Amino acid sequence: MPNNISCGISQHFNGYCYPIRCTGHPHPAKVDQYGHFNVRTLNEKDYVATRTAYQLDLKGPAVAVHSACSTSLLAIAQAVNSIRDGQCDIALAGAACITSPIKSGHLYEEGSIMSKDGHCRPFDAEATGTVFSDGAGVVLLKSREDAERDGDMIYAIIKGVGINNDGADKGSFGAPSAHGQAGAIAMAINDAAIDPATISYVEAHGTATPLGDPIEIEGLNLAFGIQEQKQYCAVGSVKSNIGHLTAASGVAGLIKTVLSLHHKLLPPTLFFKTLNPNIDLTESPFYINKTLKDWDSADQRRAGVSSFGVGGTNVHIILEEFANVPVQSGSSKPLSLITWSAKTDTVKLQKLQLITLKMLAVILRMLRT
Repeated sequence: MPNNISCGISQHFNGYCYPIRCTGHPHPAKVDQYGHFNVRTLNEKDYVATRTAYQLDLKGPAVAVHSACSTSLLAIAQAVNSIRDGQCDIALAGAACITSPIKSGHLYEEGSIMSKDGHCRPFDAEATGTVFSDGAGVVLLKSREDAERDGDMIYAIIKGVGINNDGADKGSFGAPSAHGQAGAIAMAINDAAIDPATISYVEAHGTATPLGDPIEIEGLNLAFGIQEQKQYCAVGSVKSNIGHLTAASGVAGLIKTVLSLHHKLLPPTLFFKTLNPNIDLTESPFYINKTLKDWDSADQRRAGVSSFGVGGTNVHIILEEFANVPVQSGSSKPLSLITWSAKTDTVKLQKLQLITLKMLAVILRMLRT
């Protein structure tokens, strides 16, 4: 029986937890004023995409994606496929993570995923776990042809995407799998139709857990295979800078890598001093980048971005640098049309009319001089 089978499941909001949250809400009068249903649709994560589509009047697919830590990179990969399939011309993809309550922390447990000292030290010998934090990120995607035609600023090209799941071939539901991660990375490399020898940076998931980091490097080695050149590909993780944004961690890593390609610089992975003793990079293509340096490359710069969710949904994206050609502006016209709009509202309309009259007065005065 083939095991390359996808799984798509939906779930309604938690009817047990929600009433408890509303019962303990700090502003029960507000809940009663606006109604429980309205409060639910404004707060439940199922509606984040459709709410955005409603507010911005977007007509393409509006899909809420949930795969734990790999959520945002999965959303980006799905957006890429939607553009490829012609379902949309432009896609917004990303995620947000806000801890509630804001003032909260964690108790360290030996062998758990949480850091002992509040620092996230990916791939370091002193790493004891990750640190969860808040943040949000979103990227706008278009086909290269459309972006070049419209004269858009292109920060990088997405060459390939890979998505899979570990299945049951691992220690537990929450454990990572080197073979599962390698499968997603290899899929992205194949989709991009490139040689892994041309990838010179990998933005790793890099949670700084003593178990997870060695498994991730093992997965990278499996995906890249034996390379003639050793230690040519830098590895880093934005989690050392801003912590683990859970659902938004993938888009944070992608934005960091895109900007690195754009500026041709490799940022350091903070707190890295000595390599985790369970990781051996000597005969591998990889090294941990710990200083800010120029991203030197004889060919086009390429990078991979990994994001792996608890439960086994693995996502990898291949990026390539893009050289924007400066657009030459045409000769300016003696007169220009100024457009102005506002939602229909008596007060706003009166203000708009007043501003328009003032602008016309200025223009007429300039024409007379």
